[in-house]
Amino acid sequence: MKFVKWLGKLSAHLLEGTITAAMSFLALASLFLFDSLALKLCGFFGSVLMGYGAAYFLGKARGEQKE
Repeated sequence: MKFVKWLGKLSAHLLEGTITAAMSFLALASLFLFDSLALKLCGFFGSVLMGYGAAYFLGKARGEQKE
């Protein structure tokens, strides 16, 4: 049973890291892809907020942040 719990935490960490890295690359790419400054900034900050929001909620699902 300990192995299953460990495997669950490992997969949650892997998913969180993958989402955070993908959103970071998307945020960087938005600075190069869009033409106007407003779209660049909205794409950048939107991607960063979505990435860290997903990491926060996955951390809560793992039980790391207790209230």
